[in-house]
Amino acid sequence: MEEVAAGKVHRLSLLYDRYKAPLLGFLINRTHQDRATAEDLLHTTFERVIKYRKSWQPGSTFKTWIFTIARNAHRDHCRLQGRMPIDDNFEFSRLPLEEEESYPDCRHALAALPDNYREVVELAWQRNMKYADIATVLNTTEANIKVRMHRACKQLRHNYHKNQS
Repeated sequence: MEEVAAGKVHRLSLLYDRYKAPLLGFLINRTHQDRATAEDLLHTTFERVIKYRKSWQPGSTFKTWIFTIARNAHRDHCRLQGRMPIDDNFEFSRLPLEEEESYPDCRHALAALPDNYREVVELAWQRNMKYADIATVLNTTEANIKVRMHRACKQLRHNYHKNQS
């Protein structure tokens, strides 16, 4: 990213190749499985990377920075559409079909989580982000993320056992 920030925009292709899949999965989840909109938002994200490349701070985590841009692109899109960013019909799209079929109760337990818990769970478990990085993306404190994750896990257990009954 340092080279891109210095004006060598052609070097962005390496970052695009590395982050395209995780960002697209993140955006597909945010857009309720609307792949076309997610792809548009992915391109918007990389356009913003080029536009705001000088705001990136050397030594900071690029992954955190780009996920923050993607999240903001999605929020801007929702604002323009007059919709809230995430609703209760959320589903994770990363599980392969055979795993989806064998874990319906887990999927329902995840889908039943409140929006602010689901977002933390996705960033931590699916995107392998550290709590400090999630706090940066969500513009909050690491302590708040830890509390959300604790409550999310507690709620997941409750939801899962409720589905088993």
